[in-house]
Amino acid sequence: MAKNDLVASAARNNALWCDTVCRAHGKPGEFHQAIWLNRYGTPPFYPDAVTLDGRDASGLFDILADLTGADRGRGWAVKDSFHGLDLSPLGFETLFDAQWLCLETAPGKDHPGDHPFSVIRTEGELADWEDAWAGLETGLSDRSLRLFGSQLLFDPDIVVAAIKRDGAMVGGGILNRGAGVVGLSNLFALAFDRDTVRRRLAELAVTIFPGLPLVGYERGADLAAARRIGFEPIGDLRIWHRPA
Repeated sequence: MAKNDLVASAARNNALWCDTVCRAHGKPGEFHQAIWLNRYGTPPFYPDAVTLDGRDASGLFDILADLTGADRGRGWAVKDSFHGLDLSPLGFETLFDAQWLCLETAPGKDHPGDHPFSVIRTEGELADWEDAWAGLETGLSDRSLRLFGSQLLFDPDIVVAAIKRDGAMVGGGILNRGAGVVGLSNLFALAFDRDTVRRRLAELAVTIFPGLPLVGYERGADLAAARRIGFEPIGDLRIWHRPA
């Protein structure tokens, strides 16, 4: 698959995941030709819009101007999947830049059989998984709102996985299949080697969803870590944010 096609697939896969999370909260988004958007507000850490085609920047700008102008009383976040928009005239600021990544060949197993992943099957396990993820990755371990609804457990395109040690979850991540690729997100490593978690998730993706490229996005140290196990950069993206 060509890089441009991979970026488009990665962006759509990410939008599908965002929509899945929103649907679990009873607020599904809308898919249009060049953008996914949600008019009603999204759960924490999730964007209100994800661009799916970057060729018509002016058209996307107009859509986002109408969308965000309809409710100026709340914050907005936009995932510019192709790093081609300037949303500063709408009051947005760059939150961060990152790179889309793709792994088309499974990484070699450094220690086969060590630290296997288990797939989360029950609501109780999912709650424990979210507590482990949130406590380390976001600092929000005490939340009344559950971000990941139990509907995820029954979706054949979603895998929530964890590494356990002495009964405790010490690493994990989420895989989602869609748009001809598998997305990797929400990776965490608690008192555990982050590189090993990423490698094990890549191996799990090949096992559960064989024959599909693994995609995601990273920046900084996580970008370098992903490249160490074979992920290749395929394009730039930018997250825009406008506070309330």
